[in-house]
Amino acid sequence: MGTRKDGVYRWERPASATGRTRRPDPPTQRLIAELLGIPQEAADPQMWPRWLSLDPLQQPTRYTWDAAGATAALAEVSRGETAMNRRHVTQLIGTTLTTSLWMWLTADPVAAGQMTCGRRLGEAAVGHVEERVRQLRHADDIDGGGQLLTETTAALAFVVGLLKTRSYSDAHGARLHAAAADLARMHAWAQFDAYDQCADAVFHAALRAAHASGDPVLGSHILAFWSIAAGATGRPDAAEDMIATALTAARGRSTPRVEAMLHSRRARARARRGDQAAFTDLGRAAELLHASEHETPKNPDPEWVYWFDAAELAGVTGSTHLDFDQSGRAEQAYIEAAALFPADRVRTRVLFLGRQADAQWLQGDADRACATAHHALDLAEEINSPRAASPLRDLADQMSTISTAAVQDFRERLASLPA
Repeated sequence: MGTRKDGVYRWERPASATGRTRRPDPPTQRLIAELLGIPQEAADPQMWPRWLSLDPLQQPTRYTWDAAGATAALAEVSRGETAMNRRHVTQLIGTTLTTSLWMWLTADPVAAGQMTCGRRLGEAAVGHVEERVRQLRHADDIDGGGQLLTETTAALAFVVGLLKTRSYSDAHGARLHAAAADLARMHAWAQFDAYDQCADAVFHAALRAAHASGDPVLGSHILAFWSIAAGATGRPDAAEDMIATALTAARGRSTPRVEAMLHSRRARARARRGDQAAFTDLGRAAELLHASEHETPKNPDPEWVYWFDAAELAGVTGSTHLDFDQSGRAEQAYIEAAALFPADRVRTRVLFLGRQADAQWLQGDADRACATAHHALDLAEEINSPRAASPLRDLADQMSTISTAAVQDFRERLASLPA
């Protein structure tokens, strides 16, 4: 039919800024339904793209909510048998597994022996799995989702293999399920970062694994990321439902920093719906974050919430102001965020700098917007994160009618950035 990848990409995007809906014609929609196994009568051309949700491989799995069900769901997504097969995800191959895990594993002979020789896993092996998960969390900050797709595919398959074939104590099993939950969460987030798609089936498997680990706060962490991906891909109502559930699950069980993060995520979901209550959530997040940094906590923060700090909250505040067309306030919040971000938080710095440039452009200052955009490009060239660069691409589209030297220089440089 002469359809190329860029054509499919345009179908997957929301309606254009001019209000014109990009959709395949009716014969093409019927062909898509046939290829995905969706009944032809469901493929109403006027319901595009909503009828795609009937794709059988995108439906939640019907496993039980226990350790066995979680392991089965994780095994399904790690083999690429769910929605991941509908996406451009690097599949696990032997060389990837060897490169990603073997040198790390054999650094500790005790852990290596438990994983390769003995049947029962002990503290050394489980501790090494948890350390690998921690390393990948921080690698995401530096390298972006493109690289993380391959790494989490390998690591998740490895941990699922341990859960299915080895013996371990109940405590170690809970920790392995927690590690698998966050690996699946990272994999789904990497799909969002790389392809601007919300991998529901993978997030769902992560939530099951968190439940099997007995840690409802970890489940809230997964829902927070799922909420952002859902909201950014056109489902703001679902995003708010997810984060409301996360707050309910975490209340009374988590730390002030975790609750601050969750309130900031609800602010984003509400802002996408035009709900002014978003600013109430931001105020509550600021109070909780201040408490976490100036009061002695009853419980230590979980390691996975390390990234939520004053810099992140300032950036979220800027994005919320931008959603309400408050470009001046948004710019000031982004400037504050840029001054606070650690040097290794590259991907998020690129994202917020791009939005800062957009805020400057909306105030009619094209030269300052281009200068900020160049700063973002300096960092974007170091990472593999299409999502982080998307505000810059949107800005370049908005500048298409301007022909100043600064704008032309920015647009030419952006064009040379790998897609």
